[in-house]
Amino acid sequence: MTRHLFQIAALVATLALAMLLPPGLAAAQSSDNLIQPFAGPTTSPGGGPPGFGTPSGLMPSQPPALTEPAPILTPLALETPPAPTVVELFTSEGCSSCPPANDYLRELAQRKNLLTLSYHVDYWDYIGWKDRFADPSSAQRQRAYAAAHGKTMIYTPQMVIAGAIETVGSDRKLVEKALKAADRRHAMYALTLAKDPSGGIHLTLPQAALSVPASLWLVTYIYEDASDISGGENRGRHMITTNVVRSLRKVGMWDGSPDDRLISLTEAEIAAKPDACAIIANEAEFGPVVAAAAWDFKDLW
Repeated sequence: MTRHLFQIAALVATLALAMLLPPGLAAAQSSDNLIQPFAGPTTSPGGGPPGFGTPSGLMPSQPPALTEPAPILTPLALETPPAPTVVELFTSEGCSSCPPANDYLRELAQRKNLLTLSYHVDYWDYIGWKDRFADPSSAQRQRAYAAAHGKTMIYTPQMVIAGAIETVGSDRKLVEKALKAADRRHAMYALTLAKDPSGGIHLTLPQAALSVPASLWLVTYIYEDASDISGGENRGRHMITTNVVRSLRKVGMWDGSPDDRLISLTEAEIAAKPDACAIIANEAEFGPVVAAAAWDFKDLW
């Protein structure tokens, strides 16, 4: 009788202890059929009971991944319509035939449907005047255009219109004819540009039916500058040039698929403080221009 009462008392004590345990704790049964508190782990990885303190299935060393908020983008106002005709003049302060072409390009720059650029070449620097705007990359681009058109000769002043038509830059009649032909050529595609708070350039490329992938070129330029020439063929002249290219850099390829690209100016490009920047997309590397856009440098900041 006494043993029977002792077993009943033990069972009641065990049940009372189980009622005091936190919900979810298991119990085990001993070999003598007495219920005992579960002897296994009683805390979760976070230090509390299972399901307490950390989300289910996560260890303290594996916090939930945080998604960084997308940067706030501000659209960039374009200097031209979304799909301008690109006019590239290859010129030199050492070339006596170039001033009329420079003057004509300054007039063309007033047309809102055109993106005009002056590339100063360096191969006339030996004849008595070193062009302070001359850059070897300008002559390299001119030679590459000539090769793409199956030609071996380059000259100044030369205009390449829409990346597809070359003509003497001072011959207004031929240039106007080339501009009309460019309007009738295959479609141009519109680019969209925005900036983030750090000055990063976000380029949105549309769907485009390109025959071959296009090279994307980042150009920086100044709106206008002038030199008083004291040597060479233009001695004594006050020469004004418009949209003078200060840097040219390939920043990627585009296969015609819709895409978003982040482009950053280099420290050297920023330090030069250009007035404006442009993106030009040439089929292959130096084929017809299929997209272009320009924006004011100050708008980045």
